[in-house]
This record gives sequence, structure tokens and C-alpha cells, in this order.
Amino acid sequence: MAQEYPKEVKVKDGSTVVLRPFERKDKDALFAFFQTIPEADRLFLKDNVADPAVVERWAAELNYDRIYPLLAWKGNQVVADATLHKNLGGWMKHVGTIRIVVGPAFQRQGLGAILANELFLHALKSGLEKIVAEMMDKQQGAKKVFEKLGFRQEAVFHGHVRDQIGVRHDLLILTKDLEEFWANIQTHEYFAYPTREMEG
Repeated sequence: MAQEYPKEVKVKDGSTVVLRPFERKDKDALFAFFQTIPEADRLFLKDNVADPAVVERWAAELNYDRIYPLLAWKGNQVVADATLHKNLGGWMKHVGTIRIVVGPAFQRQGLGAILANELFLHALKSGLEKIVAEMMDKQQGAKKVFEKLGFRQEAVFHGHVRDQIGVRHDLLILTKDLEEFWANIQTHEYFAYPTREMEG
């Protein structure tokens, strides 16, 4: 596990959550978290998180070099999940894909931005130069969140993906250049949230 974790961060209402990378022992807590996501929202997730075998597979195949998963905890409950997917070779090895799911209790509290910023830093340390966020056309709330983080829509693939019940949707591709993030990291609102290292 990365040395900077676990890490406490404050969200907008002043409450604290703890960030640390997903470990195999967290699989039950992560599955329980996904059951708190409204069914209408789970339809648009890339994987069928209602199936415990999906989370079992993530735990069994855990590889931080390929997928870096970061969880936010409130007590012993997961309240958000964020992952950075890396390409280990080929012509897109400088590009990573980010996915973030925030539970209902912590939406509109800035937690998604905090997790994104953590993954941006990890991406920079991994040598990545560009981050991609993919979403269906119906996920306008997610689109607005990523746009506030500086992502720009670069493409739309019409009828390109199906949700969990088979309905086709347009796929939106948003990207962010990490060189710009790095240039602004000292003065921008990025990392303006309070943090402190945890003991133990």
C-alpha cells in the first residue's frame, strides 16, 4: 500500500472520511457499498456490481500497476470508490481512465473531486500524461462533476454502449491533460481540502 495512506480528508460539511487503496479484505465492504447506490444509477455503471462475483473477481485480480483502486471510508463503511485504469503498454500507455462512484450520503460534498485529485497525483507518479473519463449520455450529473475538474468533452460515440438492462446509449469521452494539472497544482483549488496523516 502507498505510504501516504491511510489519509483523513474533510468534505464540505466538515465531516471526515478516510482514504486508502482497496485491499482483498475489503471486498465485502465494497460490495455492501454498491448496494447503497440506487438501482437506477447502477444501470449506468460499467460492471454489474449487483453480482458479488464481480467484486470477488476484482479482489482476486488486484494489481495496482494495472488498476489503482482508492476507497473512501466512514467508520467501517465504504462511502465512495474511485479507480485509475492504466495501459501497461502500446500506443496509449501514457493515458489512464478514471471512474468514480460516490454514495448518496456523500454526494455534493466534494468527495468526488478529492478522489479525482488523489488519482491525478497517482497518475503523474505513474508517468501518465492524460486522463480519460467515459460516461453514458444520461449521466449528466457525472459529466458536470468532471467538467468542474477541468475535463473537456472530446468525442461522442452514438449508440455505442448498453446499460445493465441492455438499453443502448451514446458514450461521452471527456479528457484532461495532466501537464496542465501539474502546472496549477500549487495555486489552484486542487488540494485545498484539509488533510492530515493518520497514526498507526
